[in-house]
Amino acid sequence: MAEAYKSQLVKLLPQLGSAGVDALIPFLAELNAEKGHVLVKQGDRDEDMYFLITGVFSVFEKIQINRSDVVLHVATFPGPGILGEVSIMTDAERTATVIAMERADCLVLTKAKFDALVKSKPTVAVELLKSFGAVMYGRQTAFQNKVRGNILRDSKSIEGGVHKLGRYTGKVSRTSPQLAKKLFSEDFKGVNYDST
Repeated sequence: MAEAYKSQLVKLLPQLGSAGVDALIPFLAELNAEKGHVLVKQGDRDEDMYFLITGVFSVFEKIQINRSDVVLHVATFPGPGILGEVSIMTDAERTATVIAMERADCLVLTKAKFDALVKSKPTVAVELLKSFGAVMYGRQTAFQNKVRGNILRDSKSIEGGVHKLGRYTGKVSRTSPQLAKKLFSEDFKGVNYDST
C-alpha cells in the first residue's frame, strides 16, 4: 500500500531519491488516522516516526505557569510533512502532542523497522538520517528567526535592537566592521530583521 505514496515520499525525502524511497517502502506501515487520532503524546518515549501524507495536524504543548497546568495550541499545519524524526534517532521523550484534525493518510516507520533498515540497507538509512537532519535544521532556523523577529520588531535603532536581543537571549554585542570582515564571506548578508 505504501507504494501509492511514492511520489509524496520522494518530495519529502529528496536526499533518498526514487531508488532510495523504493528501498524504504517495505519498512513502512500505512496508518489511516481518523479525526482526533493522537499520533504522539508529549512526555511519551515511543520512537515511531511518521510521514504525514495528507491531512491537517495540530500541535499542543503542556507547560506550567506558577505551578498551574497550561495547555498551549502552538501550531496547525497540513501534510505532507515529517513527524517524530528526533525520537527515532534518540531516546528523548516527545516534546509535544500532535493530533490529526481531519482524516489523514500517514506512513509509519517504527523503531524496530528503522533498526532493520540500518542493518539491511545502511546507505538508505544514512540518507534518511540526513533528511531528518535537514528537517530539524529547518525547524530550528525558522524558530530562531521567528523569536528574533518578535524581539526586534519594535526596535527603533540597531543599538536598541542589540540591547533588547541581549535581554532575552543572553549577552550580545555589536562587533567592529573589521572583525565582521574576517568572520564572514564578503557577499554574506545574514537574516534581515526590519523593525516597524
